[in-house]
Amino acid sequence: MNATTNEATLNAITSTNEAVEATAGTRLAQNSLLSELPGIVFGLITLGYVISSLVALA
Repeated sequence: MNATTNEATLNAITSTNEAVEATAGTRLAQNSLLSELPGIVFGLITLGYVISSLVALA
């Protein structure tokens, strides 16, 4: 029985670029969305309540 071995190489590793830091506008937009999220959820719940109340009256 014969066995042959090859030296391990790392051919698949390539250089990657660093992630670009988010701009000030992107951070502002993300923070604005997070600050408005509770109001959006409250509005959707209220809208669902009003619609379901109107359906119940019909």
